[in-house]
Amino acid sequence: MIVTDDACLADAARVLRFHGSRDKVSYELLGYNSRLDELQAAVLRVQLPHLDDWSDGRRRAAAHYAQAGLGELVTLPRPTLGSSPAWHLYVVRHREADRLATTLAEAGIGCRAYYRTPVHEQPAMRTWGEGLALPGTEEAARTHLAIPIGPALSGEQVERVVAAVRAAG
Repeated sequence: MIVTDDACLADAARVLRFHGSRDKVSYELLGYNSRLDELQAAVLRVQLPHLDDWSDGRRRAAAHYAQAGLGELVTLPRPTLGSSPAWHLYVVRHREADRLATTLAEAGIGCRAYYRTPVHEQPAMRTWGEGLALPGTEEAARTHLAIPIGPALSGEQVERVVAAVRAAG
């Protein structure tokens, strides 16, 4: 915790507390994200026994997306061979991800693009990234979109997301 009446120090602390970003889009400093306290640890201790069920629910939701034909419309994430991901985020790829995001938002479906600006182009990394051409990274940054995923996501909700993606073309 920081308590200060120094506006500059307060601003710097706010930027550093979220990986060096003011807006969760551009990263001007090398920051961190460390907020676990005793209260949060106590809550997690109670929640931990449910983790396997929640992970299974997320895997079922991902399987519903595949069964509903989402892979015909976007590129689905591919698990590493032998893994069984819990899908904290379900990130698909689409050549016009921003347009798809607009269509989903208009349909009332939440989605988010994370890290549209690749790490090597972030202000905090310019010293090391200047002049780098990373076409795969740049394409991934431009084409990804996280769509709804969660342990309670129903087949009906998945169908609604897939229908909205299909409508986007």
